[in-house]
Amino acid sequence: MKKSVIGEPAPITSVGASVELLIVRLFIAAVVLPAGWNKILGDGEMEKFAGYLEFLSVPFPAVSAYLAVLTQCIAPLFLLIGFGTRLASLPLMATFSVATFVAHYDDLITGNWAGYSKALFVLIASFIIFRYGPGSFAIGGSADHED
Repeated sequence: MKKSVIGEPAPITSVGASVELLIVRLFIAAVVLPAGWNKILGDGEMEKFAGYLEFLSVPFPAVSAYLAVLTQCIAPLFLLIGFGTRLASLPLMATFSVATFVAHYDDLITGNWAGYSKALFVLIASFIIFRYGPGSFAIGGSADHED
């Protein structure tokens, strides 16, 4: 087994653990994919999103908006099929770190759980997939088997 950057991953050997990882992957896709598609298909939604990022003083707001939406549209597809899941989780973690700690900063400070909970959950779920891989129910298979 190859060493992980953040240590040895816990072996995912049980069917139950693989089912749990599948549920986490499906959760991320169900939450993130519609948000990305709505920004692409909505009339002027990309421009509004870029304007919002500019208001938040995010560097390069138009580029950041397109990268975030690209992440929201492509990474969940990789998670759905279970291929390249660890790699796909990296841009999700970056995007939802910004969503949680920049876009929803006021919600964090005021304790408005409804404002930042979805972004925080996706951030945590993406980290779980990054840490443990897709599980056995994936096209790429589990990264935890011996080669």
